[in-house]
Amino acid sequence: MIKLFTAVNAPNPRALENIIAIKQIEVETITIDLIGGENRGDDFVKTNPAGQLPCIELEDGQVIAEVAAIAEYLEELKPDPVLVGNNAAERAHTRMRMRQIDYLILAPGMAGFRNTEGADFFRSRMRIDKTIGEPMKRNTVDGLVWLNSQLAGQDFICGDQLRYVDCIFYPLALFLSKVSIPIGAELKNLTSYMQRLSEHDIIGAR
Repeated sequence: MIKLFTAVNAPNPRALENIIAIKQIEVETITIDLIGGENRGDDFVKTNPAGQLPCIELEDGQVIAEVAAIAEYLEELKPDPVLVGNNAAERAHTRMRMRQIDYLILAPGMAGFRNTEGADFFRSRMRIDKTIGEPMKRNTVDGLVWLNSQLAGQDFICGDQLRYVDCIFYPLALFLSKVSIPIGAELKNLTSYMQRLSEHDIIGAR
């Protein structure tokens, strides 16, 4: 059985838990104390040298980290329901959107948070530079405006079908909106999208 290393009340672990629940894949769950820094301890770093959560350990002992990479693996393990795409073009589109969302929104958003509101927590985990916090937040807002335009006339980031990029984006965007970078009410397509995901029977319930 696959082992899932996860943490409570953390957006990336929540994203993977959503994907696993949608796929209805049985896993052995091992909860790591993220707040207490257990993920950076010697025991866990033996499992995942990057010290990041979540990750999975396969039956042969191989460890896979990064939610998008794990989602791709799970898609091959259990193709239904589809979360990557039904053909080569759809799969490429999902991967493109994931890279765009990472580059334009999630990476700068987390950098902005870590170097401002989250600085005290992250100071022992990474270098902190408060001078980059606000510029990163502004870049994130620019990315949200861009995504708002891309969502015109469609229900999800890749079109009319839920994909793993939605499962990843929603909990991270929700977290950032609560602690650091609110989603402006004027971004009507994006606020409607967030409401839609909040009503999803799995994503919105976790």
